[in-house]
Amino acid sequence: MIEIVQKENFKEEKVTEKFSIISNRISDYRLKPRDYAVYYCLVKHSDKSGVCFPSRRLIAKECCIDKKTVDTAIRSLEKAGLVIKRKRHRQDGSNTSNAYTVKLFR
Repeated sequence: MIEIVQKENFKEEKVTEKFSIISNRISDYRLKPRDYAVYYCLVKHSDKSGVCFPSRRLIAKECCIDKKTVDTAIRSLEKAGLVIKRKRHRQDGSNTSNAYTVKLFR
């Protein structure tokens, strides 16, 4: 949906709403609600190739669940073959958010 927004200086600017589409084939995996919510969150944050880097805290906040529940859901999604998790580290060796590759149905 494209919407025209009028700014204070009276210039008009086009605003495009972002949206995500989840294939109906996801229901074939018989996911628990928490797994579905985390899957959707990862899809929402992913690029065209399915890669994203949201923190556990962000996923938990957006899904209204605990960080430990996020971890459980990620493990379940990995087991189902829907997500690949890769640990990432900063140059100084400290941890940063994981990289997730999400299976996208096209």
